[in-house]
Amino acid sequence: MSRSKFLNFVKTYPSFKKFYYFYNIYIRNFKFLKNGSQFQEDKFILENFPKDHKGIYLDIGCFHPTRHNNTFSMYKKGWKGINIDMNPLSIELFEFCRPRDINLNVAISNDNLEKKVYFLGDLNTQNTLDNNQLNFLKSHHNVRDNEIVEKKIKTQNINSILDKFKFYNIDFMNLDVEGHEIEVLKSIDFNKINIKFLCVEMINHNQESIEKGKQIHSYLTLNRYQLIKQLDFNYIYKKYEFTSS
Repeated sequence: MSRSKFLNFVKTYPSFKKFYYFYNIYIRNFKFLKNGSQFQEDKFILENFPKDHKGIYLDIGCFHPTRHNNTFSMYKKGWKGINIDMNPLSIELFEFCRPRDINLNVAISNDNLEKKVYFLGDLNTQNTLDNNQLNFLKSHHNVRDNEIVEKKIKTQNINSILDKFKFYNIDFMNLDVEGHEIEVLKSIDFNKINIKFLCVEMINHNQESIEKGKQIHSYLTLNRYQLIKQLDFNYIYKKYEFTSS
């Protein structure tokens, strides 16, 4: 039996579910205790707060509770927050590994409409709502049509979620939604929601993504954010009014 068939078998039966989670969090990811950001984004953010600070984060497109995750180090230091991903398996892993957080299986956009979502695998970092991103994956990463699962899901505006949980003051927001970042940012009521630091993934692989990156920068600047750090394809912004103490 192939590895993929074995894992599909394991996750099908509830009695094996904990083993499947254990595999994905610990065995497949054996250095989990040292895991966290891919490019030390977490370290940079934490340096802006007192060591004993127990902050609040919002992670949209959270993917995995430990691996390449910009909030895992914060969680280990006593922070807590909301993790959001449109992949149900990702959220099940968060529920298993990070029970102190609020973990939501939701797709975020600037409207409440039914949209196509393109899934490329159970724990694939490149699942997306964005057609441009999908076309790039097909042309540059040899993703074939038979590897893509299309689903229609209803997107939500982030403000309704933050209202529900009374999250109005956020120390750090991480945004990684594979080409859909500007739509998510436009769904945030920045007059109501105070976010001190933002980390946004912007991969400039073609002209359309470059233009989206410019839109993101202009939109955040308009909302009183300043670019303070670039770590590979992740850009960290700080709200003008915020000063560390």
